[in-house]
Amino acid sequence: MANQKSLFLTYVIWLVWGWFGLHHLYLGRDIQAFLWWSTIGGVFGLGWFRDLWRIPEYVDDANEEPYFVEELKRKIKLRKEPAFSVTRFSGQMLVGYFYGILVRLAIPEEAKWLPALLVPLGVAIGVYLVGNIGRERGDFKYPLIGSFIANIALTYLTGDEAGIMYVALVGAIFFQNRRQFRKEKLQRKTLCKRLQYLAVGGLVVCCLWGSFLYFNAQVTTEDGETVKLRDAVNHFFNSPVWLEFKDVFWGLYEEGQKNGWDNFYEEFVKALDPRGEKNAYRVLGITEDATQEEIKRRYKKLAVKWHPDRNPNNKEEAQQKFMEIQEAYEILSQIKTVRASKNTRTRSDSDQHYHREF
Repeated sequence: MANQKSLFLTYVIWLVWGWFGLHHLYLGRDIQAFLWWSTIGGVFGLGWFRDLWRIPEYVDDANEEPYFVEELKRKIKLRKEPAFSVTRFSGQMLVGYFYGILVRLAIPEEAKWLPALLVPLGVAIGVYLVGNIGRERGDFKYPLIGSFIANIALTYLTGDEAGIMYVALVGAIFFQNRRQFRKEKLQRKTLCKRLQYLAVGGLVVCCLWGSFLYFNAQVTTEDGETVKLRDAVNHFFNSPVWLEFKDVFWGLYEEGQKNGWDNFYEEFVKALDPRGEKNAYRVLGITEDATQEEIKRRYKKLAVKWHPDRNPNNKEEAQQKFMEIQEAYEILSQIKTVRASKNTRTRSDSDQHYHREF
């Protein structure tokens, strides 16, 4: 039959692209495909490895082999709901925990109330998706209710954020209520439609990872200082690499050809101006070798010139310019202070080393 799935081809896809869940996509197991992709191989490769001996059953299910259908009918006749599976239950806990952690990491620390609302939701989605793999299904409201109850109770008892693994445990327990067999396979949709659903889910996951990186990732400068990625991104749009895109990249390329590519990353990060240093010099109209005293004098002069009270005819523009000047002065003052402190410590260490030698 044209729609028959090949066991050999499934194993080939599993071996090459299995961590992305493409073998499940081939078999029409879209939920499992999405889970494998979004949790890095089914929770860091655990699901991918288990597929090694589960694939024959998945292929028989996709092909609706007579023996598989008869066995399913026998199970449905013997009991109203599927038997409890330790493996599936553990998978619900792990995926629920993974999604809960991902949601928590994506939320900035300033948002005090969001974790209590979104983390249990993320956990419940993970529990629900695992519970609806293959020929079993359950209601989303049960893990959702269980996750929120666990989160509220544990937060109240401990006075701190609830442990996400415990929330996932309770959510998985609640899901066991009224589970059912899926007598028929999930209704087949066109490949385009299936990919649309997967793309929406993928977009959500990518947004969560993007939020995590934006609020938590750091960039290391040439001085060994760390700058939050979100601050670096804000400064990027005023950086030389953005304002002078072509010239900067051509200069980096020529520098790499001339002196080697060992320091290319450091030079690239420097061009990104993650701390906003170069833009601050540009705003104040001074050179990079300016002293702290020169920076201060220039700041005072520009602050007086652009103070909103002295520019009643263009107050909005003056206010914007005044804020830029203040920010530039604060950035340069902080950088100069940090560097002076480092230089002092370096000289002190050198003096101590010199005295020990003699």
